[in-house]
Amino acid sequence: MIENTFSNDITAVTPADLDHLESVIGKKLPAPFRDHYLKYNGGVPERTYWVSGEFDEPLEVAAFKPIAGSDSTVLSTYHLMLKKQVLAPHLLPFANDWGGNFFCLNLDSGAISYFTTDTFDSDLSPEENQAESEKLVCSNFLRFVQGLIDEEDLDEA
Repeated sequence: MIENTFSNDITAVTPADLDHLESVIGKKLPAPFRDHYLKYNGGVPERTYWVSGEFDEPLEVAAFKPIAGSDSTVLSTYHLMLKKQVLAPHLLPFANDWGGNFFCLNLDSGAISYFTTDTFDSDLSPEENQAESEKLVCSNFLRFVQGLIDEEDLDEA
């Protein structure tokens, strides 16, 4: 697979910034995730679409959240979504689509999940809503970033 480049990334981050994130969330980040954020601190991928038979429509990444240098970081979003009981603690939201749904790193398995934020059911518990809103995208971060495709390639996917 070929590398996916990013634009509009915020200020550079250091290994210490990533170490701080790991200490706060209490989990180690996969090496490809760390490497990606050291190169691009957030930003917009050149190729933005994920296509899979698991989803009715292609998923489009609007942007990756930065680790530092913005009011809306990976960590601030994680804390806010935990506080609101939207996300389970094992999901780290690192990107979003145009509708405010999240692409999350599963901190236990390293897999990538798509998490819809607009499917809340008041008859379900927060845990049940979280389970209903999470859908596996792929097995790891590198496969996700490299597997995104261009809009003109959607017909071939």
